[in-house]
Amino acid sequence: MHPILWQIGPLKIYAYGLFLAAAFAVGTYLTAKNAKQHGIAVDFILDLALAVCAAALIGARIGFVLLEWHYYRLHPVDILRLSQGGLSFHGGLILGVVVGVWYCRRKEYNPWRMADIVAPAVPLGTAVARIGCLLNGCCYGYLIDSPLGLPVALGDPRPRHPTQIYAAVLNFLLFVYLYRRRDHRRFPGYLGLTYLILYSVLRTIVEVFRESQLLLGPIKVAQAFSFIVIIGAGLTIYLVEGKRRAKGAFSE
Repeated sequence: MHPILWQIGPLKIYAYGLFLAAAFAVGTYLTAKNAKQHGIAVDFILDLALAVCAAALIGARIGFVLLEWHYYRLHPVDILRLSQGGLSFHGGLILGVVVGVWYCRRKEYNPWRMADIVAPAVPLGTAVARIGCLLNGCCYGYLIDSPLGLPVALGDPRPRHPTQIYAAVLNFLLFVYLYRRRDHRRFPGYLGLTYLILYSVLRTIVEVFRESQLLLGPIKVAQAFSFIVIIGAGLTIYLVEGKRRAKGAFSE
């Protein structure tokens, strides 16, 4: 593990922060490139990216602190120490989406259309960010006695499931899948909803091997939230498609 990539005097460059910044940069670049093909101004995408990135970071930190409140209530100063990691993807997703929808409506852009444009960029950014998790030694898996095992937990030489690598590879594959379908002919928002469903499925799988917080029995917090997202996004697709079919039949 290499949580600190470089150090020049008192200045430290942390792997987690560097790859998180790279993830946002890559995601913003891809989104701006896709948006330009749809006639959407790059300046709007950059402003949207800044607003969503800030909201996602705040939401991700709040989500993580709430999940680990038993620790942070005793060490409140550590809440502001982001250099060592500690972000909840789902917390960032919730606040990021809320702010993104608000900003799109404020600038009179269709948030559903923007969801389709942004969708391929999110898993690509997530894949990059997981490399930072690997170097930081966080988000690791259970101990395993297998050739698959790697010492991926900071300060622990024992072999574990490299769930950071699992997540990075699966998110990259999800990016490829969504990017190839960016010109779909379904309703606005379809690709964004598809991302939510597929990411949640992949996250549920990774959580089987990841050492993370349990909610009820073998079900983990991230899995429970993923189940809710799958049901909500799937139901939305079903209702919208049904409404479109009914409208088409009526028009005939």
